[in-house]
This record gives sequence, structure tokens and C-alpha cells, in this order.
Amino acid sequence: MDERTTCVIVGGGPGGVVLAYLLARAGVDVTLLESRGDFDRRFRGDSLAPPVLDHLDRLGIAEPLLADIPHVRADAFVWSTPEKRYVLADYRDASAKFPFYALVPQARFLPWVVERARPYGLEVRMGARVTDLLRDDAGRVVGVGYTQHGERRRLYADLVVGSDGRNSKVRQLSSLTATELSSSIDIAWIALPRRDDDPPLSGLELMSEPGHNLAFLAQGGGWQVGFTIPSGTFGAMRDAGAEPLRAVLRRRAPWLGDRVDLLTDVNQLTLLPIRITQLDRWSEPGLLLIGDAAHVISPVGGNGINFAIVDAAEAANRLVGPLTGAVDPAAVGSASAGAAGAVDPAAVDAATAEVERVRRPRVDREQAFQVRVERATAKRLAARAEPRPALPLRLIAAVPGLARWSARRGARALAVPPPDPRILAVPAA
Repeated sequence: MDERTTCVIVGGGPGGVVLAYLLARAGVDVTLLESRGDFDRRFRGDSLAPPVLDHLDRLGIAEPLLADIPHVRADAFVWSTPEKRYVLADYRDASAKFPFYALVPQARFLPWVVERARPYGLEVRMGARVTDLLRDDAGRVVGVGYTQHGERRRLYADLVVGSDGRNSKVRQLSSLTATELSSSIDIAWIALPRRDDDPPLSGLELMSEPGHNLAFLAQGGGWQVGFTIPSGTFGAMRDAGAEPLRAVLRRRAPWLGDRVDLLTDVNQLTLLPIRITQLDRWSEPGLLLIGDAAHVISPVGGNGINFAIVDAAEAANRLVGPLTGAVDPAAVGSASAGAAGAVDPAAVDAATAEVERVRRPRVDREQAFQVRVERATAKRLAARAEPRPALPLRLIAAVPGLARWSARRGARALAVPPPDPRILAVPAA
């Protein structure tokens, strides 16, 4: 079965659904393909940063989102040792309206955004697994082959966007080359219940002791607890059994009480291998990659979701003109510019190149920083070094005002461009 659309987005993660929403709202014919039958995402990035919330607010959907979905508001990032808590980032100055990270479960966030996009004509295909990139005689990507409910289909499009995550099938099918920058640590996650009398942690808390780092993320009615381990040591953790992990939890979070006993088997943990991956380029003719498909961001810092959404915002602004046929430079940026004719492939490819040109420097800097952090973390864990943060971080925690400066600096790295006027010309549904 052959079908046709203007833009096909492969992957219903944060970058994919936000890009689908923005383009559909601007009048682009968009089809979203998601390989799973639902949007359930466990142990994936759930922390929406203040600049991203500001962007959603400009679209008119931040307040409805936070009203509809139970979430936790984290106004600080804290590194805690057995002796002391260090506030490394204080987000209370990071946004005038949203001075916090909102920990919104992806399983609720993704379908919420999709439902807001449907009134604009977004077509969503669940359980649609991409098997091929379709190409013309010149080698340009002109669509995808996929299977759904056992039926093979072909969907032709003026642009294919791969937003299908760190193990991107689209990337594997493309001519793009990936390089792994670091594989120093892994994180093994487990979910534990949260109770009303639990201590008021920041919501983004790192607890450390010699040889162990624990991440505590508050999420709705539960805690996500992540054990940071040197890469490749999960097998040894499994062989040691659950009791050493329970012992760490009893020492560092005694308030969990009998909930610690819910961890009875290491196989209850979900292993997330940390692989920081860089591509030689993010696009080829007819194809663009965004989010982890283009640049795997470590979950250390919890900003992978935010980098993907900023990618989506930049891509939407660059693509809305070419994908509606508004290729006249005088028309681009005009709220009155509608569909002006056939889509020009050269204009589309120029727009995808601009997305990478604008976004890549910040992504590269973040990945280089994460490589340094991960290697240092792996060394500290292996050496069972003292649990305090490094001296520069301790200074940030000690000097009044520096934690707020640190948060503002982090927010600038996630600056989101204002939406194209053609996106805002249509009211939020």
C-alpha cells in the first residue's frame, strides 16, 4: 500500500511529538510513526527545564499541561553525602514564570501532546515499524517503508525526520556515521513507592558514598532510583545479588523503611547503558535526525529530553516555510504566508542543514562536558573515592548566589528559539 504525506516523523519520543505538534499547527501535513503500541516510557527523561516550559507557555500549552498531569516541581539540584547536602543549581531565577524543573512522566506527556496536535490534522500510526528508507534514482530519501498489523506499507514524503532515539532504526538505514564518545558508566533503575511523609528532597537528588552514587528522582507517586555503576559491571552486580543494593539504600535513604525490601532480585532493575554518541552529520538529502537519533545525550543531568525538544523547536522554525512551499525569503517569517506551492527539495535540504548548524555547537559542548563527567565518575566509583563533589562544585554550593548563577547558565544552554509566527497564528487547541 502506497501513501503520501509532506513530512513523516519516525519515533514518538519528546522530540518527535513536539515537532509533529509544531508543524501540524503551522499547517504542514504530518504523519507520526511510532513502533510501539503505546507511549509508555519508563526510566526515561521526564524533567522539563524552565526554558522548555517557557517555550510551551508561548505556545499556550504549558499551564494546561501542568494542570492536567500530576508532576513534581524540582527547584534545585542537590548532591548529598552522608555528612552534607550541596545545592549545585538553584532554579528559582531560571525563569520568571517556571522557576523549576517539572518532572512529568513521559507516559503522560507524550500522548497529551499528540492529542493537542490531532485537531490540526496530525496523523498518528501506532505499532508502525520502519523497515526501509525509500530513495529516488538520485539517492534522495523520499519516504519510508514500514509494517503495521502485519501489513507492509510505503509512505512517501518530502521530508523524513528520524526521532527514534538512541538506537535509531532510521540512523541505521541512513548513510550517516556514528561515533561513540564515551561508555564509562551505566545506570540501573528501579521504581519505589513514594509516601506523603517522605523527606522533602529537591526532586533531583544525587546521593553518594565511597563507591556508590544514587540518583533519586521524584515522579508523581513514586521514586525513580538509579544506581550508577562502571560500564560493563552489571553482570557482577547481578552475581552479588540484591542485598548489597538494599544495604546501600538502607544507609543512604533509611526513610524508605520496608520499601527497601521490595528490591528482591537484581533482575528487577532496568539497565540503561550510557553511550554518548556523535554523528558525522545530522542530515542527508530528504532526511533529518533530531534528539538522541542525532546525538545521544547522557541521562546524567536529565537534559536529553530538553535537548530533543529544543531540536524540535529549531527544526519546526526552519522547516515550516519550505514544507508549506513558502520558499520566498520575503514570505518566510510572515504570519500571513500560507501554502505557496510545491515543496522545493533544495529548500528543505537547506533548512535541515541550518538546523544542524545552529544546534550542533551547543550539543557538542554538552557532550564534551558529559564525557568528562562520566569518566571522572567512573574513576571515583572504581577507586571508592570520597563522596564529596569536586572542588569547583563545592565552591558553587558554598558561595551565596553561585547556585542560582549555575542554574541560569544551564538555562542559557537550553535556550529555545521563539516559535515561527505561522505556528502562533493558529490558536492552541
